[in-house]
Amino acid sequence: MLGRGSVGSPRALAAVTALLVLGGCGGEPVDAATPAPSGAATFGRERATLVLTAFDQADSAASVAGDVEGLRAQESSPSLDLSIAAVRRAVYNQRTQPSFQHVNPVFAVPPGDPTCFLATATLRLAGSELAPTDVSQFVLGADGQWKLSHNVQVTQPSLVVARSIDGRPATRGGAVPDETSRRALAAEVFARSIGTSTGNRSLVASSTLLDGQFAGGWEVYGQQLAGVGATVRRTMDRAEWSDCAVAAPTGTLVFLTIHATDTLRSTPDGPGTVQMVPQSPDLIATGHRAPVSGKSIRVSRVETFLLLVPAQTVNTSVLGLNDTALTVTAG
Repeated sequence: MLGRGSVGSPRALAAVTALLVLGGCGGEPVDAATPAPSGAATFGRERATLVLTAFDQADSAASVAGDVEGLRAQESSPSLDLSIAAVRRAVYNQRTQPSFQHVNPVFAVPPGDPTCFLATATLRLAGSELAPTDVSQFVLGADGQWKLSHNVQVTQPSLVVARSIDGRPATRGGAVPDETSRRALAAEVFARSIGTSTGNRSLVASSTLLDGQFAGGWEVYGQQLAGVGATVRRTMDRAEWSDCAVAAPTGTLVFLTIHATDTLRSTPDGPGTVQMVPQSPDLIATGHRAPVSGKSIRVSRVETFLLLVPAQTVNTSVLGLNDTALTVTAG
């Protein structure tokens, strides 16, 4: 079966983004999980900076080394899923991921003793002239350790919005005002990611990233499969909203995570079985070294979207996204 992914496709976008999620800075180690210094009444910018610095040091080293257990100590899903897939791609391509450092960060921290916060920063990548901007969420685990949970790069037109979180208080428990709105937004984002709509297209603004690159890549994938007598159907399993969100001047920034399943089958006049070859981006991301074939193939995946949700939820913007396969199973 033909693999997915060419330059500009969602698979290639996910591969690049997952690589750029990682990075590190030099200097002496910083223990971001230690109690705040004496006299520090709240968790604010200074402590958030320490967390980010410690993350850079440890996660960058783990990324360069391809150390999955090291990544697990610094990240949680869905960010961890993307980072593990990036390690597998690096191994497959026989290369080393670059180290990184977040520079010029700005933060949105909930008041009091937060269990999450948001950060926007520029990524300095070793050996690269690229300097992408990303938005991240860190969450505090029951063990007192801060971990990266969400991370996307933002597109160039979104840089001002992404950095506008500076100094604004984040809110816990998401930001979309009610469950009905959350369900509607998640359904429309998912539908648009596969080139369709729920019928309420005004909920999500048109964008090159979502409607062009992501949905366009999905269309190309379907065409590739049709050429070898197969079809694919993607369904949404569930949607999750991030712990932290922040009200910016033009709306609320919040992460939406969608868990989905691709089901590949032969067409009625096809060969009767479907196959994915080891060169398939989804097999590489999930660590398979041998072909997978069967009457059907199921690919579970996770997709992360950074949304800017206006007060009335209409014309919500997708500022950045990530996508990777999690498992591949033959049926």
